[in-house]
Amino acid sequence: MVTLKTPEKENGFRPNFKRPRVYAVRNFPEGCGRFVARVQPSECEEGDEDMNTLPGKNRSLPSPRVDVDVVRDFPKGCGPMVVSSLKDAEEKSLVPDVKECEQRVVGHKLSVASVVDKAHNKAKKALAAYQEKSLVPDVKDKECEQRVVGHKLSVASVVDKAHNKVKKALAAYQETLIEMGGECDANFNRLKGWKLYVEAAMYLKKKDKWVNTTKQTGDIPGVKVGDKFRYRPELAIVGLHSHFQCGIDYMTEDGEMIATSIVESGRYANETESPVVMIYTGQGGNPKVSKGEPIDQKPERGNRALMNSKATGTPVRVIRSYKFREESGYVYHGLYIVDNFWRKRGDYGKFVFKFLLRRISGQPKLTLCNS
Repeated sequence: MVTLKTPEKENGFRPNFKRPRVYAVRNFPEGCGRFVARVQPSECEEGDEDMNTLPGKNRSLPSPRVDVDVVRDFPKGCGPMVVSSLKDAEEKSLVPDVKECEQRVVGHKLSVASVVDKAHNKAKKALAAYQEKSLVPDVKDKECEQRVVGHKLSVASVVDKAHNKVKKALAAYQETLIEMGGECDANFNRLKGWKLYVEAAMYLKKKDKWVNTTKQTGDIPGVKVGDKFRYRPELAIVGLHSHFQCGIDYMTEDGEMIATSIVESGRYANETESPVVMIYTGQGGNPKVSKGEPIDQKPERGNRALMNSKATGTPVRVIRSYKFREESGYVYHGLYIVDNFWRKRGDYGKFVFKFLLRRISGQPKLTLCNS
């Protein structure tokens, strides 16, 4: 500790002077203290007896301070960690190595690319295996082509066979008409006209020359839309419409009567709005067809069958009569759906049933001129 000598007072006041600055080095033991201390000098007035006592007061002043520069040498690990330089930080791994980071990034990119390549290779192998197993038939596969061609040929063969049967039956009917034209009935009357047509058809039926004898809905094998028939009995011979005179043909299905076909012959007041829409009059009560007085039509037989076809949505074959110049006959118009029906008074003042039929789309087009 250094003791300074205080100069004497002059006229009761302490003269102005500058205290000398003393530098000291404090040697603290290791692990003691945290901060670098710098003592600032302070001024105080001199007293009568001591510089540490204020004049006129019994109050002590703090000891005079001196400016001391101190360097503290702390041991390693004492106090919070302070990074003195970048070099120390690199040694202690507090700052990551740039080269190491670059290597990690490059390695990650390579690993991702490897995963993508593996997935792509797996997909290629799976596709190759899928094609090898012929799950997707190859057009170049001869066996597959042969099967497809064979199927088409078989279908065409069935169609051709059915069509040939229809042609043979119609040809046999024409031959029978020619042969029976010179024969006589039991009363020695020469067969002609309607009776001849029916007799020839019944003769072929006895000889089992009719085709498609089982009643069915929908198209008839061997008969195409637009096929024409010269005589009404030919419709029965090929299985298109089994009745010689009745306009509505039907069958029983699950205990209900279902219409299979209708013939628009012109004997009833039918209405043709277009080639695809027609209004068909029900059967019964027509004096043109049956002798007697006109009566109200009843919901029975063919009328009931058409009503049931409307309820079930079953298609009905439609055959229309035609006359073009000197040619006349019947033409198959295709399948129709019974769209609606109602009851109204007819030409003879009696109630008749009206059925609205619409042609199913997608069939070959026909016009009124060629029908």
